[in-house]
Amino acid sequence: MIFRFRHTALLLVLLLTFSGCAARTGEVYAPEKTYSAFRSIYGNCNATGIRAKASLYYTAQGNGHRTTMTLWGEYASPLRLDVRAGIGAYIAHIHEDESGLTAFYPDQKTAYTHSSPVRAVQILGLPFPFSLKDLAGLISGCYPNLIPESYDTAVPENGNLRFTFDKGPVSAITLTGQGLPVEISGRGEIPWRMEMSSYEKDISSGKPLPDKIAVYTEQGDKALLRIKSRTFTAKPWQAEALELKLPEGSEEIRLDRNGYVKID
Repeated sequence: MIFRFRHTALLLVLLLTFSGCAARTGEVYAPEKTYSAFRSIYGNCNATGIRAKASLYYTAQGNGHRTTMTLWGEYASPLRLDVRAGIGAYIAHIHEDESGLTAFYPDQKTAYTHSSPVRAVQILGLPFPFSLKDLAGLISGCYPNLIPESYDTAVPENGNLRFTFDKGPVSAITLTGQGLPVEISGRGEIPWRMEMSSYEKDISSGKPLPDKIAVYTEQGDKALLRIKSRTFTAKPWQAEALELKLPEGSEEIRLDRNGYVKID
C-alpha cells in the first residue's frame, strides 16, 4: 500500500510538472498569435494627434543633460517639439512636416533644416534616432512605421519572444506573451536599441502604454524619457499652434550631405 501510494503520488507530481511546463511553453512560445496581437494594438491609432510632456535625460559625448520636453501636433504632420533645460530657458524648438525637419536653437539664433527628419536628427545629434512622427507614435502607442508586416525568425528569450527582421529600419522586436513590446532595435547609420517599460493602461485609448522609454545607440549615447502626461486629439490642430516662427535676424542653414548651406 505504501509503495502504491508513493507511486501514485510520483505520477501526480510528474503530470503536474509537465502540464505546468506545457502551459508555460504554450503561453510564451506562440509567435504568430503574439505578433498578430502586437500589430493589432500598436499598429493602429485611435486618435489623429497628441500633446505630451516628459522629462528627458540624455548623454552625448560623455556629458549628461537633464531637460523637459513638450510634444504636440498631428501624427500625419506637422508636429512640434520644445525642449527646455529643466524649468529654465528653451534649448531647442523643433518643427516637422512633409517638407522635413527644422530645429531652431535660441542661444545661437540659428535654425537648421533638412528634408529628411531622420537624417537631420543624426546630423544635429538629437537624443533620439528617429523622426518626431515615430517619437509621437511610440509615446502614444501607434507606430505602424516601426512595425514590419511579417517577421523572419522568432525565438524565446527570457520568457519573452524575440522577433527578427532581415530588412528594413527595424532589426528586432521583443514582445511579452501578451504582445507588449519591451525592446525594439534598429539598424542604420547609427544602430540603436530601445527599452520600453512601466506600462499602464491608458483610459482614453484602451491600450497599455509605457511611461518609460530608454534609447541606447551604438556610439554609447543614452536617452531616458519619462512620460508625465499625454492627451490625444481627434480634431485638427489650429495651423498657428503648430508653426515655428523664427525671431527676426535669425540665421537659417540647410543641412545636406555635402555640408552646410546658408539660406539667404
